[in-house]
Amino acid sequence: MHLKRLTAAAFATALFTGLPCQTGHAQGLLNESGQATLADAFGTATGPEALTVGWSVVENSSDIYTYSYIVQNPTGDLLLNGDGSPTSTSEIVDAFSVQFDATIPGAYQAGTQTGGLTDQDNGVAGLSWSFAAVNPGGSSPSLSFQSVLAPGLGNANATDDNPPSPWRSTPGGQQVPVPLAVPEPDTLALVAGALLMMPFRRAVGRFIRPGGSAIPPADGTH
Repeated sequence: MHLKRLTAAAFATALFTGLPCQTGHAQGLLNESGQATLADAFGTATGPEALTVGWSVVENSSDIYTYSYIVQNPTGDLLLNGDGSPTSTSEIVDAFSVQFDATIPGAYQAGTQTGGLTDQDNGVAGLSWSFAAVNPGGSSPSLSFQSVLAPGLGNANATDDNPPSPWRSTPGGQQVPVPLAVPEPDTLALVAGALLMMPFRRAVGRFIRPGGSAIPPADGTH
């Protein structure tokens, strides 16, 4: 019952902000996918130096959520000089992480992290993966894990040893879905009331995620 409350709370937040919420099954099980852009080391989130992350969150009938990410290195990604100007050398990406408190009970199901050459549970910092170097125009394997918590928004990071690495959600980039301990319904009702008192644009700005539907931020940022 508690787990279903978490899912219901996420959908209720979408309704409170007046935004659509996509479902993949008649039973109301969550099945969402989309794409986020990570800004480069200079804060730029456009052009070939900005990585994209394809993501999905799929809930099964046992109330388990599978979170998956694919890091996509755009064609034309080049190493940058210290002033941000491009060199003639192609840039790779070989590591990715998502930030959430993995010490919350159920936030990360031990042993379910897959897809990387090495995987690491970083506790309060979240999860990280390393993988074979991805050249411009290529993509990483699907980097996945499971959780009993419904999604909110959290920061993501991708790295290599040279600029434009690191690529980040903040500043300048977009967040990705991560497990979020959603407030109980009574608390959520108070949040909803506050949202209805706010100007519509501000309410949308606090909760909208890339792709158009609404998921509350995991770290309270907006």
